[in-house]
Amino acid sequence: MNLKKLKIILFFPLILLILFSLPKLLNLWVDFLWFKEVGYEELFIKTLLAKLTIGGVTFFIVSLATFITLHFTLRFKPTIKIEDDNVININTSKKNNKVFLLTLPSLLLGLFAGLLAATALWEDILLFLNQVPFGINDPVFNRDLSFYFFNLSLFETFFSLTILFLLVIAILNFIFTFYFQGLGNDPIKTVIKRLGYFAIAFFLLLVIGYQLKLANLLYSPRGAAFGASFTDLKVTMPYYYIASTICLLSALSIFVGMRKNNVKIVALGPILLIVIVVLGGIAENLVQSLIVTPNEINKERKYIIRNITMTNQAFGLDKIKQVDFPATANLTFKDLEEASETINNIRINDFRPAKTIFNQLQSMRPYYNFLEVDVDRYKINGNSTQVFLAARELDQKNLPAQAQNWINKYLKYTHGYGVVVAPVNKVTGQGQPLLMVKDIPPVSNIPELKITRPEIYFGQLTNDYVIVNTLEKEFDYPIGNDNAETIYEGRAGIPLKGINKLIFALNKGSIKILISSVITSESKILLHRNIQERVEKIAPFLTYDQDPYLVITEGKLYWIIDAYTLSNKYPYSEPITNTRYQGVNYIRNSVKVIVDAYNGTVDYYLVDKNDPIARTYANIFPGLLKTMEEMPQELRKHLRYPIDLFNIQTTVYKNYHMKNPEVFYNREDAWDVAKELYQENIQMVRPYYINMKLPQSDKLEFLLMRPYTPIKKDNMISWLAARNDEENYGQLILFKFPKQKLVYGPMQIESRIDQDSTISKELSLWGQKGSSVIRGNLLVIPIKDSILYVEPLYIQADNASSLPEVKRIIVAYKDSIVMEETLEEALYQMFRRQREEFPKEEEPTGLSIKILTRQAREAFEKAKSAAQAGNWAQYGEALKELENIISQLENQSNNEGLFNNKND
Repeated sequence: MNLKKLKIILFFPLILLILFSLPKLLNLWVDFLWFKEVGYEELFIKTLLAKLTIGGVTFFIVSLATFITLHFTLRFKPTIKIEDDNVININTSKKNNKVFLLTLPSLLLGLFAGLLAATALWEDILLFLNQVPFGINDPVFNRDLSFYFFNLSLFETFFSLTILFLLVIAILNFIFTFYFQGLGNDPIKTVIKRLGYFAIAFFLLLVIGYQLKLANLLYSPRGAAFGASFTDLKVTMPYYYIASTICLLSALSIFVGMRKNNVKIVALGPILLIVIVVLGGIAENLVQSLIVTPNEINKERKYIIRNITMTNQAFGLDKIKQVDFPATANLTFKDLEEASETINNIRINDFRPAKTIFNQLQSMRPYYNFLEVDVDRYKINGNSTQVFLAARELDQKNLPAQAQNWINKYLKYTHGYGVVVAPVNKVTGQGQPLLMVKDIPPVSNIPELKITRPEIYFGQLTNDYVIVNTLEKEFDYPIGNDNAETIYEGRAGIPLKGINKLIFALNKGSIKILISSVITSESKILLHRNIQERVEKIAPFLTYDQDPYLVITEGKLYWIIDAYTLSNKYPYSEPITNTRYQGVNYIRNSVKVIVDAYNGTVDYYLVDKNDPIARTYANIFPGLLKTMEEMPQELRKHLRYPIDLFNIQTTVYKNYHMKNPEVFYNREDAWDVAKELYQENIQMVRPYYINMKLPQSDKLEFLLMRPYTPIKKDNMISWLAARNDEENYGQLILFKFPKQKLVYGPMQIESRIDQDSTISKELSLWGQKGSSVIRGNLLVIPIKDSILYVEPLYIQADNASSLPEVKRIIVAYKDSIVMEETLEEALYQMFRRQREEFPKEEEPTGLSIKILTRQAREAFEKAKSAAQAGNWAQYGEALKELENIISQLENQSNNEGLFNNKND
């Protein structure tokens, strides 16, 4: 191959690289404009400078090292023997062009190395330089845990890249030796002479590699529990130290062998290392199978204790407060009176049917969609009230086919509109959620839920860019057969003036941005409007919860997103399996992110000052994480303990509540998350939010809770609660039931419901009338020292347009189960039996009033319907029934109501 062709071949990748870089540079400029618009310009610049610096230094080092090694390769004189058919002769023209042939590969390899290092190393290097100590040392090497979080990953990545580029440079040297000089009469000696120093460097690097393997013993899965085990510390650790020493001897033997031109000396060290590796592997297996396995609990006890302790630390379970819950089952009407705030917040709506109802009754137009239904609490008329809240977002995919054009997608249909809010404890006469906020524009008679800025420009379905402030007014909301229009008044957006129009036309691949007559110098482009994408774009080093929720405060809408710091580097901590967080063995919900649904502003708040990872990122990017004190007070009231984190913690705690190593090893007291029946399917009880008073507490709190059962059994053994309110946020409390007492679990209650002749008969009857019965969440409600179980029943007709309706409420307590039309009636029927056990106790007047009021309303409706139909006999019966109810109400009118909800 002649030199001209070779130059063309070598220049071709360079040309491709330049062409490939042009769109990247354009995207980089667009990112800069966007980061500047959202107020995180310094973060962008620091990240870019870190990547450029690391990439540039790596480029220089690798290019120089490659050039120097190739240059020294060509200094050796070629060996030419024409008579030897195996010798490849050198062409003088090759040597005359060696500068070009040395420079171009060096630059290309350096460029590749720089790009790879800039991508793989920038974050690790910044973490290394700004690390915050944990204040906890590992039990084997006595290093602060920050070494494993901030140093080890950097060293491992650097080691891997160094090995990779050493290998590539060695291959290049071999190719150049072969191309320019041939392999001579003794190919083996030629290869050793040319590659010997690379082999020396390789074995010296292996010494570092074995030191890294030593550190990674703390993540060994070999023993009875995760982490360095008996075999790891008694056999593998000495074996790694011996192997490190042999690597040094190998480097020395290669150097001496090269000097003496003796192949046997060169091979001595590497052969010895192979022998050590084989013997080490055999020794590990023999010790594990012959010494450890027959007596595992005694050999591994110390290491199991380390695993238990450090797993609890890593998942924030070491601070769980354990409380004995007697489960006495001696509730009276007086207890219910005192727990009226808890009773009034029992959830009789289920979020899954509620989503269906919201989409059918409140979506208004096909392109509106309620993607999720979230749970939160609001102060309404002075009472903490738990509610369902769902955002009415605009899904452009659901626009009619004829409306799927550029104007509509990017200029016209730009935002969702408003929310729906419903209390979790109230339904209408049709069994559907009672809406506190509804319709378009949003209507509410509750001051705390008034919305003055209902537009949702940034949400979960806003997946594309839009252009605002154009001559084409935006669709705002439907008005009958017409549409209201609007102009965006918010702060978000990059101005489309000057060269920006050309930049974004190229970036978005749309010439219309450049030539459209409706886009003016006042127009702005809104990018990254999906809130998940938006927060990840700004801070990709955090992991974000998949369930953002919307909050109404001061008439505006804000999204709250939980952000986590994760790692798989906590020594001895058991990694998570079978979730989106698989492999993680450390997690903290250290950051809360607030996104303005109208203006798109993003604020990050540090909520866990004790998390070294979050504090390290705060050191790297000063000003990124604001303090909790800087978060508006009204938003702080709506912080929730995230379900994703609670799911992980409750899963890990199934085994890691056991602190005794023998009990843990045998899984004698292993738990499982309680199971329930939903739509005829058995599933684990999902964590659920509830407003209630904790036992021995007088204050109503917003809690996240989940019950446990013993493994492979259905009786309840405990329940774990996470506190959400500001002063107690993040505290975990475990309520343990007496092991000698049977406390029904959710599945046992479900079975008893199925076995109840009256209830099962009703369920079968409803299921045979062209309808299906949907069982809602079976809620476990602790009251005083007792447990109450509540489950709503939905009926849904078997047709596409039907809506699920709350038909009945089932209440279980002790050995009794009742099913009534309302929660009040179910409680009344359940606890009126208590008067036989407590004769002096008076009937709960307020509860009776609530029931009688509903019955009076129904009797009045009967009378009105009978009069309209001219059925005067039925009219007289209804009036008589109404008179009887009014008489009962008069007898109790002077008593203050039990369970009276001030929000009614």
